[in-house]
Amino acid sequence: MLAYFVLRRALRHTAQFRGDVAGICVVIVDKDWVGRFHRAGELLLSGQRRAFFNAETSRHQVVSIETGAKKAVDIDLLRAIAQTIVVTDSFDALSEKVRLAADEIIYVDNPTVRHVQAIRKLTGRSKVESEAARKLVNSSWSVIDALLCRQSLDYLMTGTPRASEDLLSTGPRLSELPGFSSVRLWASELATDFAAWRAGSIAWSRVDRAALLIGPPGAGKTMCAGALAAELGLPLIATSAGQWQSAGGGHLGDMLKAMRSSFAEAAARKSGALLFVDELDSIGNRSHESRHEYYETQVVNTFLELTSKATPGVVLLAATNRPDDIEAAILRSGRFERHIHIDFPTQQERAEILSFHLGGFGAERLRRWTDQLHDFSPADLERIGRAIERSARAAGREIEEKDVERGMPPRTAISEEALRRIAIHECGHAVVALSCDFVDAVTVELSDTVFEGPEIQQGGRVRYETRHRVHPTEDVFRAQIRISLAGLAAEEVELGGKSAGAGGYVGSDLETATTIARLMVGSWGMGRVPRFYVERRRIEQFFRASDTLAGEVDEILLEEWGKVKASLREERETLLKLTSDLLVKRLIYLDRRCAST
Repeated sequence: MLAYFVLRRALRHTAQFRGDVAGICVVIVDKDWVGRFHRAGELLLSGQRRAFFNAETSRHQVVSIETGAKKAVDIDLLRAIAQTIVVTDSFDALSEKVRLAADEIIYVDNPTVRHVQAIRKLTGRSKVESEAARKLVNSSWSVIDALLCRQSLDYLMTGTPRASEDLLSTGPRLSELPGFSSVRLWASELATDFAAWRAGSIAWSRVDRAALLIGPPGAGKTMCAGALAAELGLPLIATSAGQWQSAGGGHLGDMLKAMRSSFAEAAARKSGALLFVDELDSIGNRSHESRHEYYETQVVNTFLELTSKATPGVVLLAATNRPDDIEAAILRSGRFERHIHIDFPTQQERAEILSFHLGGFGAERLRRWTDQLHDFSPADLERIGRAIERSARAAGREIEEKDVERGMPPRTAISEEALRRIAIHECGHAVVALSCDFVDAVTVELSDTVFEGPEIQQGGRVRYETRHRVHPTEDVFRAQIRISLAGLAAEEVELGGKSAGAGGYVGSDLETATTIARLMVGSWGMGRVPRFYVERRRIEQFFRASDTLAGEVDEILLEEWGKVKASLREERETLLKLTSDLLVKRLIYLDRRCAST
């Protein structure tokens, strides 16, 4: 069943399984799991757990090809089958015919935490902590094989009994990890102060002992916590509001008991500890108006009580991707007063992170691949590193560039028609941005391919060099709305219609423009009535209940939509010239004079 879960996840985005069409999918798995993935493939094609798979009646087929096998598989045997899954332990075990015939060749990734918990439930084992499950799925398939159904994983995950005082973080230290540049200054200062406190030179009250990591999902906040614990030589106690909520029956008393238990466990460590609270925004907010108001108030009050105590040796670290949803009192001085923003790694950092996971394979050699991995998180790069290592391991040799190529996510070429639309869209942003006095320069990129998968991906991107405004005016906010809408407007002006490229997710052009307009009306006094309605963190909740103010937002958006289209019609010659330059060069830099380089 584990092989089935993993295989289904690996194949669900292929054309064969999205559209139920004929084709050959090759999956490369651990050698000892070939038989299990063979049966999993039969289960996936038949859809019947208890039935024996029959290739003749189903018109589908599963074939195993193992390294060193004496019997060769003739590609002619595969040709008449509707769907074929080829299970192998090595790319090199495939004949040239199979490689050419395959519609997809996929290195199967490790299972997920959800897969582990599902198997534990199916086999009647107890549920394991998320951190223990995460460490297990990052292990080799042989370790997963041996320990997946073990009654308890506590000993495995700590290496010592849970009661030990020497439970230290065993991962890499923060100083050894590439990336996380925004965290390093605070971490360095903390390490210095922590050493001084241990030496008795300063009181614990003088140590800057708490911080909040703010960043998008997958940016590496949890990895950063483990690396910081290792840097300080402290045990890592990782928890979250969700874990506290799931304790016992989930009642208020159970929640508060679990919360106090985590803080007590950290305080009990004689040499100190790092207590990491993930998804801090889930803790609740006393200002929210909901039917759970009493529950949230009690939880927040207890959390405030616990975090106000400066327990000697206990460093507090929390993480969120929604800081505006956190109770304001939690973020005040004396609690999580230090706020550190973590973003996705830069081009150079991506190469360095992947190099780290590959044991030092040269970062500069990796740049030809990693420069294309826009918005890939440290977790994504770690997953790619595992795929590359599996490729080399299956071939019984050190990592080579062909393993790096095989480990990269599959790419799909963008058609010329789509490329032109994307170029027009991005250049629309650029033209309008450069008409604003707070934008000094713009860089526009265009990609020939996108990675296959369900995630929303952009074939182009724009980066702005702006000047900070201490007190931005209504004109600045309206200009920001026009910049956000300019890509969609350029499509309509030049191509006569819109695409879905401007919306669909938080952070998109449309979401940005709409949020600015809502804040103008609801929080900044820039609507018909110069009135404050709601603080900015509650702006979404507020506008769900007010059709009148939503109408004012619509008026602002429509007014700026008309202006940006008129502006682009006047600048059509510039728009088309920049579009032509971008299609040829794929990367252009523009300053206020609109000179492209």
